[in-house]
Amino acid sequence: MVRTMPTLQECLKVVEKLYPEGVAVKDIAKQCGNSMSLVYRAIEKLEREGKITRRKSKGTRRRLVSEKEIREIRSRYESGESIYSIAKKLSRPPSTVYYVLKRLGLK
Repeated sequence: MVRTMPTLQECLKVVEKLYPEGVAVKDIAKQCGNSMSLVYRAIEKLEREGKITRRKSKGTRRRLVSEKEIREIRSRYESGESIYSIAKKLSRPPSTVYYVLKRLGLK
């Protein structure tokens, strides 16, 4: 007996029920027995038909570097502290510290 994957039409009902409840696309795909790309196609189709609204991404917003942090980065770097050490003390990625130093003309 060969089991075939559900079609887009068969997945639409599952997506229409679970997606608005906040179920992750990955979990919907498992329950649907299909790929995530098919679930995304179903979401797009249902959105075009006005049956669901797309959830907003919960992406993170970058934290701006404050003037106080810039002064601290400058001071610590000029006193010989390493970029990695400064980054660790400020809970910032080393790339941010490097970027600030570059903007200040110190790197």
